[in-house]
This record gives sequence, C-alpha cells and structure tokens, in this order.
Amino acid sequence: MGRSAPYAVLLGAAAYFYALAERFEFSAPGGRLGPDAWPKIVLGLLATVCLYEIGRSFLGRAGSEVSGLLQSFLEKAADDAESGGAAPRSFRRLLAGIGITVLYVALVDVLGFLLATALYLAAFMRVGRYRRYAVIAAASLAGAAALLFVFMRIVYVSLPPGVGPFGALSYAVLSLMGVK
Repeated sequence: MGRSAPYAVLLGAAAYFYALAERFEFSAPGGRLGPDAWPKIVLGLLATVCLYEIGRSFLGRAGSEVSGLLQSFLEKAADDAESGGAAPRSFRRLLAGIGITVLYVALVDVLGFLLATALYLAAFMRVGRYRRYAVIAAASLAGAAALLFVFMRIVYVSLPPGVGPFGALSYAVLSLMGVK
C-alpha cells in the first residue's frame, strides 16, 4: 500500500477537482468546448495514470526502486558531469534567458502572440548556443504557428494579435489557419 499511497492521494484530488469542474456554469456556443472541457480532460488523464499505477503496485509489478525516464536522465546527467561531457554553466546565459522572457512579456501585446513567440523561440535557441540559423528560423516559425493553432483552434484562448502592421500579420495568418 505504501507505493500506491501518493497515487491514491492524487486520485482523490483529481476526483475532487473534477467534481468542481462539473459545477462550472456556462453556456458554450454550439459545437465548441466550454471552460470545463480541458480541466476535465487533464483530470481524467491524471486519474487514469493513478489507477494504472495503483493497479501496478497491487499486482506486484512495481519494482523495488524508483526507475523510469526521470531516473535515466539523472543518471545520464551524473555520468556527463563526471566525464566532463556536460556543458559548463553560464550565469550570463541564465540572465539572458531571464531577460528575453521579460522582454517577451513586455512586447507580446505590441508584436502579437505569433511574432513575439517566434522571436522568443529564436532568441532562446540562440542563447542556448544553437548556431544553425536556418533551423532556428524554421523551428521558431513552426513552433509559434503550432502554438497559435493549438491555443486558437483547439483550446479557444484569445491571444493578443498585436497593433498596427503586427496585428494585420496576425490576422492574415489566422485567416490562413481558418480561425475566425
């Protein structure tokens, strides 16, 4: 029972919050998800994982040690640190990452979500010392477009379009994606 206790607590919390999500009062437009949909989906997935892990612990399939993806990452990081394969830490890059994040928050309303996010992703890759500019451009544009699509077409979140020509660019891309 000891290994399944955290999952039982999480399962109880998921059930409680799911019940709270059932009480949302709203009128969703026809064919659209309401504000209760995503919390219920996430909580349902959490409950499914918890039930799976509880079942695993009762069937005796759980190992005696914690292992998995996180454990393998920790072991690899320890091996890299010992062999000198890990990249040296850089306080300047940390500050640059914080700086571009603050700049992103400050400029997202002016530049719009699409352009600001593309520039943010590109800047973050550059701060991370990635040097292939064509890959940076493609990944940042594709990443920003994918996030825009997910937030506007699937989750129905309103995002800042930007002002002036930046807003016109955002609306043009949104119309190409079929977002009204």
